[in-house]
This record gives sequence, structure tokens and C-alpha cells, in this order.
Amino acid sequence: MIEIICTKPGNPYICVGIITLNFLIMKKLTLALLFCLPGLFAVAQNRNEPPVRETKKKERIVRPVHCPKLYITTSSGINNNTGVIGFNFDVPVGPEISLDLGVGTGTWGTKLYAGGKYYLEPCHRGWAFGTGITYSSGLTNFHQNLETIYYNSEEVVLDLNPQTNILFAAYRYWNLGRRYNRVYLELGYSAALSGGDKYTEVAGNPLTNNSDKVMRLLAPGGLIIACGFSFGVH
Repeated sequence: MIEIICTKPGNPYICVGIITLNFLIMKKLTLALLFCLPGLFAVAQNRNEPPVRETKKKERIVRPVHCPKLYITTSSGINNNTGVIGFNFDVPVGPEISLDLGVGTGTWGTKLYAGGKYYLEPCHRGWAFGTGITYSSGLTNFHQNLETIYYNSEEVVLDLNPQTNILFAAYRYWNLGRRYNRVYLELGYSAALSGGDKYTEVAGNPLTNNSDKVMRLLAPGGLIIACGFSFGVH
């Protein structure tokens, strides 16, 4: 629940709703970290393993000869391509190129994603750069406590309008396990393509400028910080 609380030490009113917004962002970031830390820890542990004495039989990690034909990916993060939690299919169309299709759920309803990536290393590893389009379905009859022009924190009803965005991002992939599974981090930016209002108020008193800014900041778009796991299918 978003709650905008106002104090009146003087004139004009000073609203501290932005603190609540930061709290919501921190909650999202915490979820993403909890989602990704196990995989990143596994990668770090793998890299920092002490060397083992050579024996007559040297154990090697044996990976399939051919790169995967498909990656099934699950991910999370702030402005993540497929929402707070989602899945996508990453289809290689060349040694350094792949196409993505995904779906997930987030604070602005169901989120659809289509995009592509170019990798700097073969077999879809290392650094990659990508772009794509996302579509967030929005929500109807969205009940929230927000600050109104009467400076009260009261329930209003909003329709969150559908949003289309374009994104540009950099990715860093690491091997995870023996069969070309991957863990990755993503950093980028999502820009709105949709015009018009982000939301429509359908019930309640008119919102203040501060509440309007909070809702616009919560809408899809802005800095992307995300992570995920990819499972290779041969």
C-alpha cells in the first residue's frame, strides 16, 4: 500500500511521500538481490575454488559440444524486462545473436517483452548488449491510500493505463554448472513510448502534485537493475 503522509510545520504543507516511494524501490531491490544472490554466490565460489592437486585421473567439467538451442530464463529486478518476476525464452539465431520473448507480472499489471541481444563472446556468454519493447497491461480499480488536495491520506481508485516502453541494456553472463546454464546481471534504461496520462482517477478526491509525481515514478520506465538465471536446452 502506498501511503502519503503530510506534516504542517508551517506554510506550505511539506509532504514526505517520497520516503514511501524510496521504501517501495528498496523492497523491489531487496527482492531482486534475494532472487539472484544464490546464483552469484555459486559463480563466485566456483571462481575462487583453491587449486586441487593433480591426480592420475584429471577431472574436467564436460559441457555439450554444441551451444544450447534455447535458454529458458527467469528474472527479477527494478524495471526488469518481464516485471518483478517473469520468464522469457531466449532463442539463439547465431553464435553471437539471440531473440527474446517473455512475460511476467509487476506493479503495473502483466508485462510482455520482445527483444534481441548481441554477445561479445561465442555461445552467448560474457558481455551482451540489447534492446527491446515492453508492454505493461495496466490495472483497473486500483485502490491506494494517497494524499489528496485536502491534505488527507485517503483511499482513491485509479485505472493504471497501459504503457509501452523501449529499453536499451548491457548484460553480463557467467556460466553456472556443467551444461551451459547461466546467471546474469542487467543494467540499462527504459523510456516511455506511450503518450497520454499514466493513470486515470475514477473515484476519490483529486490528487496533489506530490501524489501525481509518485504515481508517475512508479509507472514503467527509468533505470533498469535486474538479474536472472538461464537454463540451456540442447
